[in-house]
Amino acid sequence: MTKSATAFADELPPITPKEHHNYVAFFLTLACNLHCNYCLNLHQNAKRSDQRAKRMLSAEDWITAANRLVLRDDLPLTLQGGEPTLHQGFYRLVNEAREEIKMDLMTNMMFDVDAFIKKVPVGRFTRNAPYAAIRVSYHPGQNDIDDLIRKTLKMQDAGFRVGLYGIEHPDPEIRKHILEIQEKCRKLELDFRTKEFLGNYKGKLYGTFKFQDCVDGEKTKHCECRTSEILVDPAGHVYKCHSDLYKGRSPIAHILDAGFSQETIEEYRPCDHFGHCNPCDVKVKTNRFQVFGHTSVVIRNIQDNFSVPTKRHPTP
Repeated sequence: MTKSATAFADELPPITPKEHHNYVAFFLTLACNLHCNYCLNLHQNAKRSDQRAKRMLSAEDWITAANRLVLRDDLPLTLQGGEPTLHQGFYRLVNEAREEIKMDLMTNMMFDVDAFIKKVPVGRFTRNAPYAAIRVSYHPGQNDIDDLIRKTLKMQDAGFRVGLYGIEHPDPEIRKHILEIQEKCRKLELDFRTKEFLGNYKGKLYGTFKFQDCVDGEKTKHCECRTSEILVDPAGHVYKCHSDLYKGRSPIAHILDAGFSQETIEEYRPCDHFGHCNPCDVKVKTNRFQVFGHTSVVIRNIQDNFSVPTKRHPTP
C-alpha cells in the first residue's frame, strides 16, 4: 500500500513563510489555451513550446508539497500558470490538500464552470481579503467577455467570490474597450479591475519599475537579488524570481527537498541577468494587503559585468 500525500508531508519539515514573505505560488503548468502576444511568461523570447515540454509534478506530489505549508490567514497558496486548471491533477489538489490551506486561483476561466462548481469546495477559495480569491484575466480577442460574465455570475451564485481583470493596453482602441467593459461590469455589480500594461509595445517600454534599466535594458549587468516570494515551477523547482522560473534557469531548491524551508529564500543570490528582468519581479505594485509600493524582489550591488583577467605569473 502506498503512503498518502499527507503521510509523506509529515516526513518533511514544515515550510512556514515569514511575515514579510508576500506570496506563495504553485505554477501547476505553464501551458495555456490562450495566445496573448504580451504574455509575461514569454518575456525576453521565452518559448511556450519549451515550457510545455517540462516535466510536471503529479497531483500526489503537489498535494504533498501543499501539505508542508503552514500559512497565515493573510497568505494563501496561489495556483497559477499558464492556465492551472489544465493540470490533470487540479481537482485532486484542491480537494485533498489539508483543509486549512486557503487557496487563490489565477485563471482565464476557459474551464467548464459547472464541473468546477460540482468538484470544488467553496471553502477552499474563501477567505477575508481585499480582492477576490478567484481572479480571472480577460484578454480581448482571446477569451469572450460575455462568456466570462455569464460564468462569473454562475460562480457567484454558487458561493465563489470572483474578480475580473483587464490590461490597460497602450493601444487606444483596446484600452477604450477595457474601460467600457469595466463600466458594463460595474452596472452588473461585478468586480472588474485593471492592471498596468507591462513590457514593450511599438518600441516603447511600459510599466512602473523600481530599478532603472532593469527591463529591456541596453546593458546586461551583475547584481545580488533576494525574493519575498516562494515560486514553484511545474516540476517542483523553486526559483528566486519569475525570470528564472520562466526560463528554467538556476533553481535554488525543490519543493519536496527536506532541506528547503522559509530560510532558503532569505539569501541574496548573485545574478548576471540584470537588465533583462521579468516585469513581474521588478514592477512597483500592491502587496497582499493592497498597499502600493511593493516589489517581488530586492536588488542590490548592481554593477557592470566584467571578465576577471587571468592571473599571470611574473616572467623569471
